[in-house]
Amino acid sequence: MRPFALTLFLALSAPLGAEPAAPQTGPEVASLQAGVFCALQAMDQRPAPGTLSGWIHVPDGEIDFHWPDVRVVPARIGIAFGVKSRLTPGLSLSGEMRVYRPGATTPETWQSSFTDMGDQFGFFRFDREDELLPGIWRFEAWAWEKRLYSVEFEVVPAAALPGIAQACGAIS
Repeated sequence: MRPFALTLFLALSAPLGAEPAAPQTGPEVASLQAGVFCALQAMDQRPAPGTLSGWIHVPDGEIDFHWPDVRVVPARIGIAFGVKSRLTPGLSLSGEMRVYRPGATTPETWQSSFTDMGDQFGFFRFDREDELLPGIWRFEAWAWEKRLYSVEFEVVPAAALPGIAQACGAIS
């Protein structure tokens, strides 16, 4: 392939939009993992008035990422993505999770706690068609005035990642 044709091919085959920025963590965070998982199972809910839906999902048990360290997410009902974190030994903090949807300047928020005793898990699950927004989504954890971490994900059309989208058996 000639250099111009190769350059054009690479430019046209690259994903559209901006790539997610590298995760940022404060010194309070001992471990952080981002990822994607299939979330077709029923979950409990709890009120979260700072979110568009007014509630958040509460898993019955531990959730493992099917695609750990993946931050490009297919927009498909039943797909979920998020962050697990644990604080440095001796720390336990109250605060909130903030999720910025693409183009939003105001986040969705809900109360959370962060500890060194186990993983804190903040995630978003696609439940409705109107939530399937392509672009950069940002998760932030705050202990009131102090940001603990910031992690970005890029949501792309499901067809861009058929392996993940079809593996979950999700329908959209």
